[in-house]
Amino acid sequence: MIALFALALILYLKKKEEWAGYSLFLITLLIGIVYFYYIYYPHSSNHIVVYAPSQEKVTVIGEVVSHPQLKERRIRFTIEAKKIIENEQEKTTQGRVWVVSYFPLENYDYGDTIKLEGRLRLPRETEEEKFNWQRYLSYQGIWVELATGMVTVVKRGGEAFLVRWAYKSRNWMVRVIEHTLPEKHSAVLKGIMLGDKESLPSEVQESFLRTGTGQPVPVQLG
Repeated sequence: MIALFALALILYLKKKEEWAGYSLFLITLLIGIVYFYYIYYPHSSNHIVVYAPSQEKVTVIGEVVSHPQLKERRIRFTIEAKKIIENEQEKTTQGRVWVVSYFPLENYDYGDTIKLEGRLRLPRETEEEKFNWQRYLSYQGIWVELATGMVTVVKRGGEAFLVRWAYKSRNWMVRVIEHTLPEKHSAVLKGIMLGDKESLPSEVQESFLRTGTGQPVPVQLG
């Protein structure tokens, strides 16, 4: 990359602007590729993906970084992992985990630090050809899933007062939309206005991914 930059400078000084332009284009392209791979794929040696898939149950401690959503009698949310306990050994870790909890009555929210118990697994591509679940999660920086019935609140996120207030306002808007529009139309409107991508039909989500608009929502918390 440095060699290409030096070549572009030499060509420019020799008044070969066209070739200098080509060299600068290649430099920009290479920088873009390197940057994409750097931010897209996890590189840390203690990333949570290193422990997946796990043969035995592990304990993960992390912070809830998305608003828990109830769907089909299960709660779905994302955590930023902080620690993992495996074979009675506690280790520091990082990275986001997609969590599905089978006990919808557990009381936790955005900003809370929680402890989970379950088996880590890598997201799988769904059998439906219309929607790639693994790719959908990876675009959000999520490379690991965990299904659990064991959720314990370690610490309440009291410092996230403004975010909690925003989510309460968001929930009020969700109720208004759901009572005003039919299910499919309300799902699309919630996805565009509020970032509620979980309620979007799979064919709509796949259309967003194909067109490069996987993050089409301007108002999205978590």
